[in-house]
Amino acid sequence: MRPHPLAPPRLSPLLIGLALLAGAALSHAAPAGAVQATAERAPIDWVDPFIGTTGEGNVFPGATLPFGFIQVSPDTGPGSGAGGYKRDRQIDGFSQQHISGMGGPLYGHISLMPATGPVATPWQMVSKAKSGERASPGYYTVHMAPWDVQVELTATQDVALHRHTFHGPGQPRVVLDASHVLYGTDASWNSALPQDGELEIDRERREVSGKMSFIGARDKNRSWTVYFVARFDQPFAASALWQHAKRRGATLDFARGGAGAPAKVQSRVALSYHSVAQARGYLERETPGWDFEAAHAAARRTWAAALGKIKIEGGSASQRTQFYTALYRVHLTPNDWTGEAPARYGQRPYYENILCMWDTFRTVNPLLTLIQPRVQAGIVNTMLDYHRTDGWTGDAHSAWHYEHVQNGSSADVIVADGYAKGLPGVDWKLAYEAVRKNAFVDADPASNRRPNQGRFRLTDYLSLHYLPTDASEKYRDVQGVSRTLEYAHNDFAVLSLARRYGTPGEIAALEARQLWYANQWDAGTGFMRGRLRNGDWFAPFDPLKAETGRQYYEGHAWTWSWYVPHDNKGLIALNGGRAAFTDKLTTAVEHHYEAYNEPGMLQTYLFTHAGRPDRTQHYVRKALSHFSSASDGLPGNDDSGTTSAWLVWSMLGIYPHAGEDYYYVGSPVFRKATIELGNGRRFVLEAPASSDKALHVRRAQLGGKPFDQAWLRHADIMRGAKLRLDMAEQPGAWAQGGALPPSVSPPAR
Repeated sequence: MRPHPLAPPRLSPLLIGLALLAGAALSHAAPAGAVQATAERAPIDWVDPFIGTTGEGNVFPGATLPFGFIQVSPDTGPGSGAGGYKRDRQIDGFSQQHISGMGGPLYGHISLMPATGPVATPWQMVSKAKSGERASPGYYTVHMAPWDVQVELTATQDVALHRHTFHGPGQPRVVLDASHVLYGTDASWNSALPQDGELEIDRERREVSGKMSFIGARDKNRSWTVYFVARFDQPFAASALWQHAKRRGATLDFARGGAGAPAKVQSRVALSYHSVAQARGYLERETPGWDFEAAHAAARRTWAAALGKIKIEGGSASQRTQFYTALYRVHLTPNDWTGEAPARYGQRPYYENILCMWDTFRTVNPLLTLIQPRVQAGIVNTMLDYHRTDGWTGDAHSAWHYEHVQNGSSADVIVADGYAKGLPGVDWKLAYEAVRKNAFVDADPASNRRPNQGRFRLTDYLSLHYLPTDASEKYRDVQGVSRTLEYAHNDFAVLSLARRYGTPGEIAALEARQLWYANQWDAGTGFMRGRLRNGDWFAPFDPLKAETGRQYYEGHAWTWSWYVPHDNKGLIALNGGRAAFTDKLTTAVEHHYEAYNEPGMLQTYLFTHAGRPDRTQHYVRKALSHFSSASDGLPGNDDSGTTSAWLVWSMLGIYPHAGEDYYYVGSPVFRKATIELGNGRRFVLEAPASSDKALHVRRAQLGGKPFDQAWLRHADIMRGAKLRLDMAEQPGAWAQGGALPPSVSPPAR
């Protein structure tokens, strides 16, 4: 068994049971999922896993541990998005693995579905109604009709625990579907296709075990096999295997409860990508008995420790719910698969479902560096293992396979961010070797498809100093502008390590390349615009034409013309100076800004580079109005916690500049926030007068001394400083004449 990154030292099963029973008694003084009075609520009690389960959030409400291998959750069939679940739809099973907030579905392995009475088509079961649906970190429950059965779920690191209470008449049974998968918007958009499987029923052990192979998901050429063991606490009154086309499963009947009491059936389910024996080992080591309450109490304590790393004071009930739910979502991916990596990786710590770095480098990874540095170091080292073992860092990875690269080589920024902030436990010389390859080696110079590693058409970029929109005639989604801008930022990130580990030639090349973003600037239109191989501007040109196509990725010119993170001073110069830049950026965030769209996430903070932090404060607060504590209160895909982490940072009042060692000062929502840092110190941010109206910073102190700049260094946070902000309803001149954040080019006036 691999140790969980947040788990305490292991005790004997007897001591665990005694300790957890006491915790369980306290945990269940109120119904599961209930919270204490507002004044007494702990951070865990503010979490609402149903936020984002309607709309486009693509999240799941089920039970897991922070970065857990298992995520057991209800599924609601086609039309349910990548998370496999929509709160306003009916349930078709409870599967053991999910991904939070993705754009496309993945996993949904091994489903259990309780029922009573006959089941004619066990591969097509759907509830008729549901009620009493509740969830909290590490726990989920629902009552389903027409079977009159209550389902409860909790989890350890590697094991899902199900508890079924059959209230109604009829034969209690559980249908296991080993071929279950998730679906996106329709039945043709699936998380994978089942191929073949083997199942075995062991009545003496009260087990169903076996394996199922899958192919597809977001890459039709990849395949994997899942091994599983499902063990039950009641003997089987009857059991049978079933098969329908490539679907495989088992139907298990159980005895009725005595003297009219409801029948109760518990099960423990473990998965492995190596063997049935390894899955069975998880069952025996992590859940030696059948104490569901103790397992739930342990999950709750683990979550309480993780969420307690940031404590807030003030704010409304809705704002606290939004904040802690967002912090919860940051801890759902990637997942600790140590011991479940491909054999060639050995037994080193291994994180899977890095989906994907293009999303998470902006918000998630910098947050983990502060509050979960051991996890973040594990993520970086896993990326380096991808490089060392399979050749490339990649941009996304799941189920033992690379996934497609969206734009640039975003691993470069994650590595640079950790390097700039002194993330411990990383071989930075090896890290440079990995990101240097991304910057200098073209995996396929003639590629006509979205790559799974490296940078698309890097050779063209190096030759022309931009990526032409006609780099490939066969592949429409060249994304020439977006890739050029990201490649320049990636080169800046690689340069930060090259200055210590690279050659003079590599340093000189990267210093030049980090400025190539300007080759996409069309002074005639005032936008970053596509160019053909011959140097001509792409035409026709419409700055409001949104696309993933020849010029842009997931946006248009108003989205991408602000994306020069490492050289905003240079970008200001291209726009005609600070005043012109401020005016045009104001138009952009007023009319074209989406807080949940990755390319634009930084836009509200860019006013700081022009000496106008008051605009940042105004527009960050305005952007927060797009979020709520309702089930549709998460705008856009959460993308592995990326949008949630944006919310955490923006509500705290500081925001990371990914790849470098500084943070913007924004507009804190809460009167006080205390962050427990990975080095044992605390960073405190106080804004006693903060309110919905008092959103502007008028004065500031850092470490008790006057502070007149709207950004601070990572070292200030890590030494445990206190940042105090005096808030007011009207903007003032604070920090407008102070030092500007770092940038490659000299300042523009």
